[in-house]
Amino acid sequence: MAQIDVNLRDIYRVVRKRKWIIIFAPFLMAITTYTLTEVPPPVYNSEALVQITRSSTLAGMMTDMVQYSGYDNMATQVTIITSRPVLENVATRLTLVKPGEDTQAAFDDLRSRVTAEQRGASDILAIKATAGSAEAAINLANTVVDAYIEKYRSTRDQKINDTVEYLRRKNAQITEELNRAQKDLFDFKRQESYALARDPNRAVDLREKATQYQQRIDDYTTALDTVARIRQSKEYDTLLQSYLTLDDGVARSMLDEANKSAAAWTDLRNKRSEMLRYQTESARQVVNLDAQVKAEETRVIGRLVNLEGRLNIVINTTKNSLDLLRREENSVNRQPELAAQLDDLTLTAKEKQEQAVLLRKQLQDVEVQQREKLEDITIVEKAHAATTIPNPSKTYKSLIGALIGILVGGVFSFILEAMDTSLGTIEDVEQHINSVVLGIIPHLEKEDVKDRMKLDRGAVLSNDQLERFSRLVTHFDPKSIGSEAYRTLRTNVASIMAKGNDKVILVSSSMIQEGKTTSCTNLATAFAQGGKRTLIIDADLRRPNVDKTFGVIRVPGLTDLLLDTRDPRECYRTVDDIMLGKFGLKLAQATPGLEYLTILPAGRIVDKPTELLTAPALDRLLMEVREKFDVILIDVSPILPVADAFVLAPKVDGIILAYQIGRVARDVLKRTKLRVESVGGKVWGVILNDIQSEIDYRSGDFSYYHYRYDVHMDAPKSFAEKLKSALTFSGSKKEIRPPTPPDDD
Repeated sequence: MAQIDVNLRDIYRVVRKRKWIIIFAPFLMAITTYTLTEVPPPVYNSEALVQITRSSTLAGMMTDMVQYSGYDNMATQVTIITSRPVLENVATRLTLVKPGEDTQAAFDDLRSRVTAEQRGASDILAIKATAGSAEAAINLANTVVDAYIEKYRSTRDQKINDTVEYLRRKNAQITEELNRAQKDLFDFKRQESYALARDPNRAVDLREKATQYQQRIDDYTTALDTVARIRQSKEYDTLLQSYLTLDDGVARSMLDEANKSAAAWTDLRNKRSEMLRYQTESARQVVNLDAQVKAEETRVIGRLVNLEGRLNIVINTTKNSLDLLRREENSVNRQPELAAQLDDLTLTAKEKQEQAVLLRKQLQDVEVQQREKLEDITIVEKAHAATTIPNPSKTYKSLIGALIGILVGGVFSFILEAMDTSLGTIEDVEQHINSVVLGIIPHLEKEDVKDRMKLDRGAVLSNDQLERFSRLVTHFDPKSIGSEAYRTLRTNVASIMAKGNDKVILVSSSMIQEGKTTSCTNLATAFAQGGKRTLIIDADLRRPNVDKTFGVIRVPGLTDLLLDTRDPRECYRTVDDIMLGKFGLKLAQATPGLEYLTILPAGRIVDKPTELLTAPALDRLLMEVREKFDVILIDVSPILPVADAFVLAPKVDGIILAYQIGRVARDVLKRTKLRVESVGGKVWGVILNDIQSEIDYRSGDFSYYHYRYDVHMDAPKSFAEKLKSALTFSGSKKEIRPPTPPDDD
């Protein structure tokens, strides 16, 4: 969608361009308003006043506290006055409905004629009613007041009854909670009386005694580990050297017995060693001594096992005593916590007692109000007169309609202008971007081309390949309007090239999908069909498509040539490669001229294409191809999204911008041209792509945006035709006259 700079010049241009819409819209709105509107009959309005007072007694305030929400009570009463129960009661009182009939229609009618509002910040409500006569308005207002008071009193009595029931339930609940709190307090005192009565200073004695018990457990555990280690290692002589702290008499006695046996065993062992100095192990005395050592060892093991058992008994007994001592210590330490729990339970019981007393007092007050039936709504003023409501005349409404029509017409005109993405005539295009239009390419009809290719290569080619190949209309459909347009483009470009002996041309666009690759490939094919040695270089290293258009392989290509990783002769594609590619022999020979065309595809994808295009190798390549070819066309990435085109712009002789009307804003094309020129590029002109064509087969006229090959002129338009033209959304009714195609094409 095109962008519009909001300034006085553009506003004047839009108003002048869409003047018939701006003139016709208020005229139509005024006539329609005057015709369709009618002068309504007089309407009468009557008003009654009622006052609502809040209760000042304790019982009334308790009722409000229980039943009313935090919202404004007066606003609630305003809503109740126009509610269904009140208005249905009014309809019954005025006999607007019969018993058993549906009250929806009467309710809707009354709701549209009855309103209520609060007078300032007071407690007075104004009830207003409208009707076709003064008497009916007065009667309706008073009837609404009576029905509302009846509804208010019934609701109030119901609220009081609900309050009594609520307080009774609440009183029973608080009483039950009070009994539960008192029971919890009694049970707590009974269960924790022993802990609460303990002396807090006993905690110090208990901690000292627990330390002694723990020390005893550690000593006996150490002794147990020592005895077990000696027994398992059979180093009984070390028992005599071990110092074991044992305060248990039985364990001490067992340790002494074990020491005696260990000493006897040690003596026998020493005696045996002494005897072996002068006797052999088979001597009778040595054998007898071995038997004594064995017997003493058995005795030592038995006494050590008994000692281990006794040590385990002492350890377990001491642990049990320590556990009892710690439980007693925990009980003493919990005394402050238990005291706090006692205070909480006592406070809870006291609070429940106070709540129970307060609820009993409130219940008594509300029961008194239930019996007394206090009045808190008063009629301040009944309806006794009615006034008429002024209605605007048809002339006034027509003037309002005309003003609305001017606003709608202006807004609609600017919407149409925003949706109009065309650039108007060629003169408008040239004035907007300060450049020339080199060619106007119509919408390419490709279905016939696809059908012919399916017959020849349908089994080999995919739908995507058929779509890409069919865009090469200069080769596959040379007699079409699109081919004629590309030959016209070729003629215009060739005339510019001849003036400066230029060869290298860069083709790009502002954004993606504007038809730059299609324009570049068809223009290259058109030059080749004219006998020019043509080279097309695919420098769009991000989304290369030239190889797909001609059905050749992409690798090796331009990037391999610049990186010097392949032989240059392997990087170029000629007509032989096209025949051996996806085209096949028959499709490649559809139209003569491809033998003059050479393709340099993009090659393998690289990480930093912009840096590669800045390499000196590209400059050397362009110098070489200038000597070998008559025309060099370079397809590069779109200009605004990436910087590839800015790198190549100073290195080429000219730049052609492809622009698809309606895809990008008009000012985007202008900004693209300015940015290219800022880096030293020379823009030759613009190609307008994908122009919807209108073909009149009877007269043989071909028109794009109503430009014609002949000099036929339309007759002057009538007012109806001008109005129809003004209401057309598209800008396609502007006359564009491109250069006339040459006779030889």
